[in-house]
Amino acid sequence: MSNYAIIRKGLFIIIAFLCSATARVRSDSSLQSAVLNLLHSKNYSVPAAISVAVMDVERDSVLIDINADSMTNPASVSKLVTAAVAFEQLGLGYSFSTRIFGDSMDRRDNIVTVKNLYIQGGADPGFTAERLWLFVEHLYHSGLRKISGDLVMDDYFLDSTGVGPGFDEETSSEAYLPFINALSINFNAIGIHQRPGSGIKDTIAIDLFPEMSGVKIEKSATTAQSAAKESLKITTIPDSGGTLVQVQGEVGLNDPGSYSFHKSWQTWKAFGDALIPLFARRGIAFKGRIVHARVPMPLASEPPFYDFSSEPLSMTITRMFKYSSNFTAEMLFKTLSARRADDSDQGSWEKSAKIVASWWRERGLPGAPVIRNGSGMGNVNKSSPSQITSLLCYVWKQKTYLPDYLAALPSAGFDGTLKSRFVKSRLRGVVRAKTGTLNSGGISTLAGYLTPSDGGTYAFAIFCHGSGHGQWEDWMIQEEILEKVAEKIEKDKPK
Repeated sequence: MSNYAIIRKGLFIIIAFLCSATARVRSDSSLQSAVLNLLHSKNYSVPAAISVAVMDVERDSVLIDINADSMTNPASVSKLVTAAVAFEQLGLGYSFSTRIFGDSMDRRDNIVTVKNLYIQGGADPGFTAERLWLFVEHLYHSGLRKISGDLVMDDYFLDSTGVGPGFDEETSSEAYLPFINALSINFNAIGIHQRPGSGIKDTIAIDLFPEMSGVKIEKSATTAQSAAKESLKITTIPDSGGTLVQVQGEVGLNDPGSYSFHKSWQTWKAFGDALIPLFARRGIAFKGRIVHARVPMPLASEPPFYDFSSEPLSMTITRMFKYSSNFTAEMLFKTLSARRADDSDQGSWEKSAKIVASWWRERGLPGAPVIRNGSGMGNVNKSSPSQITSLLCYVWKQKTYLPDYLAALPSAGFDGTLKSRFVKSRLRGVVRAKTGTLNSGGISTLAGYLTPSDGGTYAFAIFCHGSGHGQWEDWMIQEEILEKVAEKIEKDKPK
């Protein structure tokens, strides 16, 4: 390691230490008492049901410490860690690369024909249906007109384990439980649009987005004079390496139609299945098979025919934060340990977890959180509110990526998962935070920054865990705690 690298690493540790260790000096007991009184008045069992940490970032002091060192499930607040590590390990300018190779390539009169077309995935989590269309347009504009052989899907950038730690605790077809694969489209989910038939008892119409040649639809749903939203049931199930969409129930005659999103049970094949209709529409001839294999050597060592780059990393983080995308988080997480070489360099959850643990220690952050996945899905991650606020304090000092990190967080009352929260609060637009919800465990978490116009910056983490209250009550107690902090700041403001 160079002298520069040693000095830089030392500075990281010193900064983090000042943030995490010095911050444990308590600055205000009256605010702590006020919040405890609030919790008791709302029948929140302390400390069993709730943990709270609030820090004054600029003064490195603790405002509230209620069971703040308790290790519990942070749910999607885990994504705060994933984003910080991704910005530092991958770099602000990182982009995911999907590389295209062709063998027996023939270029005549600006027209390209190939025998086999190889698509090498780079774990791009932003490959939406719209960007897949753009991808085909770029291939067409590069001259591609005919594939005489096969469409070969190379997804070996990540290992073959598609179900991450915590994701095996549920087996439904919900879109928040996607497979993770280096060559994925549309968050590994299928958009299913339904609309009523022309008359009563007519079969309803179903369209897929994106259109996929390998997906079968089995529908018995019919059109009724009127129907409740809950009367229509849509699921997806695995079907001989593909996906079967099952649609049952009723749709009202005057229903305007709507989308629902469900897990795609294909992985690499879904990418190819979605390409075939787009090739046909654009006039790229293909009648071969979709196969799964590596780009062979020496072809893989040559410059690709085309390299399709992702959106900037900051936009990927924004999507992960604003919409709490589990898919995006896990693609990022596994990418931390991935390199384009051989099987030993494939990204995996186990190797990435070790990288995150090392990163945490090297930054001098407190304790040892258990981080086995990047999204917070399931019951496999454990951290404390004090650890999360220390992380947020550390990030606040990283001026290279703090603006991107802060802008990516949902803004209270305005967008993302906080759009419908804090709408009548004085904190609307003042709180930027990551939400976390696991209904099966009664878990509701919130962590981020409070930046009032009166000045100052405050990092907070509020974990409700099995409180016995409903989700709405947990949301409101989180809001009221932060209201107490804001009131205290206003009261202490110099006149």
